[in-house]
This record gives sequence, C-alpha cells and structure tokens, in this order.
Amino acid sequence: MNRPSPDDPVQDGLHRLDGYLYWQAELAEARREATAFCDRLPWLTTGERHDLEEEYARARVDMAKAAIRRIADRCTELRAEYEARYQHLRRRTVALTLGTASCILTVWELLRH
Repeated sequence: MNRPSPDDPVQDGLHRLDGYLYWQAELAEARREATAFCDRLPWLTTGERHDLEEEYARARVDMAKAAIRRIADRCTELRAEYEARYQHLRRRTVALTLGTASCILTVWELLRH
C-alpha cells in the first residue's frame, strides 16, 4: 500500500477515512463480543451486565490498540530494513555497473591500439 503524500490531500483523507472506518468496526465488534459473552451469564443483574459489558468491551479495545501498535511498529521496522537493503543493493549495482563499464572501455582501448 502506498503511503499518502503530504502533497496529496485526497489520498491522505482516504487513508484517514479508512482508518476511522476500521476502528469503528473494531469498536462495534468489541460491543458484539461483550454482549455475546454476557448472554451466556443469565444470572447477572442489569447493572452487573452493563458493568461487565463495558469492562469486556474496554479490555477488547485495549487489546486491539496494543495489536495495532505492535503491527505499526513492525511495519516501521520492516520499512527501515527494506530501505537499507535497497540502498545497499543500489550501491552494489552502481559499483558493478561502473566497474563493468570501466573494464569494457579498458579492453576496447587496448584492442584499438
């Protein structure tokens, strides 16, 4: 996926909207899971059920936030690794190209004389 350019407000806005919609889906799923969990506990009073649903949903959202942070951190690490590898490969390719061109020119000059 391409990163939004600071010069492209449309792409930036679309990425922000995508993140917002993703997060809203996470919140809705946390609430659904909390309700389903409490449905298996019919002896809870209304207040207990409400409190348990809130706590369950909050814990689920906290876990989702932690997972997203870990994924984002790993993406940053991988990006840095790949950029470093790319730069290394680029330097090697340029050096090899220049070395090969130099050898070809040297041989050509030797053969000309």
